[in-house]
Amino acid sequence: MCILVKNEKPVDVLRRVCGNDKCADCSAPEPNWASLNLGVLVCIECSGVHHNLGVHISKVRSLTLDEKVCEPYVISLFQSLGNTFANSVWEELLQSRIAFQIDLTPTL
Repeated sequence: MCILVKNEKPVDVLRRVCGNDKCADCSAPEPNWASLNLGVLVCIECSGVHHNLGVHISKVRSLTLDEKVCEPYVISLFQSLGNTFANSVWEELLQSRIAFQIDLTPTL
């Protein structure tokens, strides 16, 4: 379900979603970049970090410059997620991975 009022910018719509008023990584206000495959909004500084991770990990696009982000299905997906929810998922996966690696440590 894509809720986009006529003449409303996608960035304004997405920032109303829970947690999207700040960067998912560093909490900087008003993020203008999206990681399409992670489902989070990030600031320009963190978008550079995501870009350096490679597109196989994080594919970043500008909310104000890239047409791809304006696609209704992309906006709908990001409205369904939000930074708060997406971060809870990624953090849980990270915790599970850390716990798994700890279990694999050899005991003496």
